[in-house]
This record gives sequence, C-alpha cells and structure tokens, in this order.
Amino acid sequence: GKPMWGTWWVWDARLTSVAVLFIIYLIIIFFRRSFSNIDVGEKITAIFIIVSSINLPIIKFSVDWWNTLHQPASISKFSSPSIDSSFMMPLITMTISFTCVGLLIAIIRIKGEILDRKDKI
Repeated sequence: GKPMWGTWWVWDARLTSVAVLFIIYLIIIFFRRSFSNIDVGEKITAIFIIVSSINLPIIKFSVDWWNTLHQPASISKFSSPSIDSSFMMPLITMTISFTCVGLLIAIIRIKGEILDRKDKI
C-alpha cells in the first residue's frame, strides 16, 4: 500500500500472482452464473478451475523464485525453521484448528448437498 511503499501498487511477484488469482475467482463466478444449463456451466467451470490451478504453485513459490518485497518461507522442509518457538506453537495450533473447522464446514456442506439432491429426485 501507499504508506509502506510510497505507491498504491508494486509489481511484486506475490502481489501480482494473487491479483491474477482474484481475477480467476471472478471468472469462475461469471462462468457459474452465465449458463442457463447448470450442467454445462459446472463442467466449463470445472475445466477452467483445473487449468487455472497452475497459478497456485506460482503464488506459493514466487518469493523463492524471484527477488521480491516478501521474505522467503520461514518454515521449510529442508532446513530448520527461522521462526521463534513462541510464534511456532500458536501457528501450528491455529493451523490445525482452522483445518478442522474447514473440514467440518466441508462435511456439513456435502451432507446438505446430498440431501438437496435427494429431494430433487
């Protein structure tokens, strides 16, 4: 942002790849809502999502591949973490907690979708 960098936008690899991801999300919403036949819209959206998933590793590794404003990963498989343990334990705890909450929400939505489809049959 402007207070940190003196300009509204910096062409940083991480920022740019996340901006591309945002545009991909908007296109997904557009595809889902633009077809009168729901099945066709879902198939085209699924294909677009599969093709667009190439952006995810670019976002993840952009700070390692290019010299950017963002620091490289503090936690790596191949080296010891450069993060202090007072930060590491809450990070691990919250990562596990949010993963459990996300799985719970996914299970509830899947059950709801199954019930909706049974009602339509």
